[in-house]
Amino acid sequence: MAFRNIYGVEALDWEAETVWITLDKDGINLTEEARNKLEAVLTLHKNPAFYWDNIVFQQTVNALNEEIFDPECLQENHPGHMAWAVYEAGVIRGLDPDKTAIPEFDEDVQQYMAVCLKRAGHVYPPDQLKVVADNLETMLPPEKKEFIAEVKKSWEHVDKRALQNRVFLEDPLDVQLAQLASCYLYVRERANSMAGEVMTLEND
Repeated sequence: MAFRNIYGVEALDWEAETVWITLDKDGINLTEEARNKLEAVLTLHKNPAFYWDNIVFQQTVNALNEEIFDPECLQENHPGHMAWAVYEAGVIRGLDPDKTAIPEFDEDVQQYMAVCLKRAGHVYPPDQLKVVADNLETMLPPEKKEFIAEVKKSWEHVDKRALQNRVFLEDPLDVQLAQLASCYLYVRERANSMAGEVMTLEND
């Protein structure tokens, strides 16, 4: 929004080289994290390969979470970071992430998300990543199916307003709920922060 406010809506369609030359000419020096994020946002605006290319997905996830990425290697994304990136990408694409269905992800991207979730110890995905619930379940032993259903049902009945103060036990169910709660609180914190920044930019 800051970039658009300075250079106008048409700047969202500039080539990357034009963006960096213009910013340098105007003395606007961005950190590497900010440059990556701006480039990811402009790419999402023009060509949302985030939804069908798992390499673009993982790099965009890192960029939207201000994490430095290495374009030369495969990097696993943190579940909370993926959840936030899906939420923010929806905002960038003009969707209301709280009311609009998540756009369809290509199977390769879904499988990548499921692998990251499995390796992070999840048996059921965070709210923004529900699209990969089946992918994740097929990667787990069949005997986990009943436990997955229990986690899903328990999470649906958790009071999200009281998560900040909830004490989780060290049993298998609460460990899963604690992981989901961590992702939920991370997304909520980022969403609240973004809303405040948007209001500031709109009032400038």
